[in-house]
Amino acid sequence: MTCTIDMPLNISSILKDLGTTAGHARFQKAFIKSLNNVYNLMAKNQYYNIDDFNGAVLQAYDVIRGYKFNEFLKAGNLKLAPNVLIFDMPSIITCKGACAHCYALKAERIYKNTRIMRLKNLILIDFALNYKPFYKILQNRLINEIKLKSNYFKLSVVRLHSSGDFYKQQYLQFWLEIAKKLEKIENIKLYTYTKQLDNNTIDFINDNFKNFNIVKSVIEAPSGKKYINFGNNGYIGNIAKMLKKQGITYHICNYGLKSGHETKCMGNCTACLNCSHVLFHQH
Repeated sequence: MTCTIDMPLNISSILKDLGTTAGHARFQKAFIKSLNNVYNLMAKNQYYNIDDFNGAVLQAYDVIRGYKFNEFLKAGNLKLAPNVLIFDMPSIITCKGACAHCYALKAERIYKNTRIMRLKNLILIDFALNYKPFYKILQNRLINEIKLKSNYFKLSVVRLHSSGDFYKQQYLQFWLEIAKKLEKIENIKLYTYTKQLDNNTIDFINDNFKNFNIVKSVIEAPSGKKYINFGNNGYIGNIAKMLKKQGITYHICNYGLKSGHETKCMGNCTACLNCSHVLFHQH
């Protein structure tokens, strides 16, 4: 599955619009490289199709060229407090640890606009990683949007990846640089969950970034065996006992239990902003 100028989408018309100067030639090369990357990744998720890709490319192109204002951060679902802003990437495509009960995949099965939006974000990110002039532009656009929207809340929280994960080391670095630039603004916090990053990387980030917390979606036992951080009551209880035995601080989220129906993420519970071991009841 390889992206070329002869794909169903008429990319040639986009390239023609860019002109033929040396600068535009570099732009074209980076743009095509990113389209190749995303198109090939898309094959890993059966719910994405060529129409989704075409729509995402056109939207990403408009954003890159400055033809269209783009709102990167979206409000979450009813589980989340209204002060939570979300930046999503495609599920499975960017997450090698995608599980059988992938919540993010449900929306992609049903909603075409969700698939296009997430693919568009991936194209923009991948292009920024391949084309340095756009790298800082995209970072600044995200930072400005976060700052603007944070004015409405006493605490503004950015959740990375209610869908997706850090699919490249350079992509992780992209967000670490944003977090560092936002560090002086006390009312802005970032958090995420990951199956991609190793424990040492997660621990380093959590120890060195006061405004960015990463929750480990994979819990590793002393034996080396790995466990996902959500499941039924008995499963969660066993992981909690294991962590307690190791002297590791953990938190069990009440969401999904009858007793936890009033739990509002980042409202009356902010454990994911300061704890790397958070366990979830399957819901």
